[in-house]
Formats: sequence, C-alpha cells, structure tokens
Amino acid sequence: MTSVIPAAWMPRVPMKRIIGHWTAGNHTASDTDKRAYYVLIEGIGKIIRGVPSIDLNSGSIKNGYAAHTLNCNTDSIGLSMCCMAGAIESPFSAGRAPLTAVQWSAFVRAVAEHARFYQIPVTPQTILFHAEVQANLCIAQRAKWDVIRLPFEPSVVGAKEAGDKLRREVAALLAGNAPTAPQEPVPAGGIGRITAPVLNTRNGPNGDVTGSLKAGTLVEVNGLDGVWLNVTTPAGFSVWCIAITSPWSTAHLRSNRRSPARTAPSSIASIAIWTNSKHLEPDNVDHRF
Repeated sequence: MTSVIPAAWMPRVPMKRIIGHWTAGNHTASDTDKRAYYVLIEGIGKIIRGVPSIDLNSGSIKNGYAAHTLNCNTDSIGLSMCCMAGAIESPFSAGRAPLTAVQWSAFVRAVAEHARFYQIPVTPQTILFHAEVQANLCIAQRAKWDVIRLPFEPSVVGAKEAGDKLRREVAALLAGNAPTAPQEPVPAGGIGRITAPVLNTRNGPNGDVTGSLKAGTLVEVNGLDGVWLNVTTPAGFSVWCIAITSPWSTAHLRSNRRSPARTAPSSIASIAIWTNSKHLEPDNVDHRF
C-alpha cells in the first residue's frame, strides 16, 4: 500500500481507535476544521494536516487536543472528509458540497494507513464512523449522522452500512487488495456545460476526432463508457468526448438551486453536468473545488 500520510504526522504513541467524520462544511478545510481533526480530506482527495498532534489524545487528553467526538476523544484518532455543507438527513439532500468518490477513496487509504501504523484492528468498535459511536461504543452522542449516506453510492443507507463498507475497504487495503474505486453516477438526460477551453469530439470512445466544442457549450448527456462521455450537441449530433482529464481536476456538479440536489459530484473535469435540464439558471455555473 503506497503511503499517503507523511511519517512526521504520526507520532509513535498508543492509540485504540479511528473515528471517521465529515465536517458538514465545504470541500476545502477551514481553520475550524483543522483545529478539530488530525487529518482532513478535501473534495478533490487532497490530504490536509490538522493543527492538533495525535499524541495530545493518547492516554489522556492534553491541552490543544482534537475534540472530534463527544466523550470519546481519549485514544481516538479523528479523520474527517471536508464535505456535506447544507446537507439534510431526511428527506436526504447532499447539500452544496456532497461527499465525492475520489474523496472517499483517499479517506479509506488514510484510515488504512493509520490502522497499520498504530496496529488498530478492523472491527466495528475500533474503526467506525461518528454515527456509529453510540451504538457500537455505548457512548451517547447528539444525533450525529456522519456518515450514514454516500451521495455517490445511493444504495448505502445507514450508519452500519456505511461503516461496514469502510471496514471492508480498509481490510482489503491492509491485505494488499485495493478495492475498486467507486464511480460517480452520470445522469442520462442531464445537461452538460463544456468547462475545458476546447474539447475535441470523436466518433466513438477513443475514436477519430470529428470536431470540437468550445467552453460554455451546452450538450445533452446520453451516457458514459469508461472515461468517455456520449453527448448530443446543439446541432443534434451524437458525439463522444473525454470526460476525465485529470484525477486532480474535478468539476462540481449540482442540480437546480430551487430543487433538492439529485446527483453526486463527479470526477468529470471537462464537462459540468446538471440533472435538471428544464430550469438552468444564470447562477448555475460550474464550481471547481
């Protein structure tokens, strides 16, 4: 497993568990976020070091410790994903900064690396989400629901389901079997806006170049084949174009502001997509993380 956490971030002290969170903020780590957690994963998968050192929570809490979980901070490593600002638990809405698939993958690797370094076993009591603390450790919490939903994988519903997925993937990494990276849903019938300055069109996935589309052009989304997106142009032509230009260049996809979000953000860098094609507003511009 390739290291993603610098050795200097992990002092050699006894730790008993890892508790995962989301910040309920935007896709970048704020100063408040950095004071609450040791490590944060931003929306594009970038790993950020928090202000506290892990040793401040080892054995007994010390001045400046990371207060990430009510009455469960001693010997607990708090890692968090920067996301879910404005999210609603029921009826579920992922808000304006949904948890992304690339962010989840980076989080799983960070958890696995801490588990390996601190020799923390993969169990529901030792690697868990904040939403599982009350049930798994019998420590009352204040209706915390991070993490009970994965916007990029709608079939995951509930604290146990999300925690079990985390533990399966961490265990696979520790065993040398990297889990399959999750893919964001691409909504057929959605409307896409070209975000690359000039985007080549092709007659098939990795086919011959047939033309190009300029930034700002609106297209109708037909489907995805690997990293290739099939769209219908304003002139009515069905063409293919590259969807993912870089794993670190990610477009933020969002639905109409007047209706709940209906899809997760994607790893698509060359096109920003909306699921609601009927009410595109002037303020519905693509936002990069």
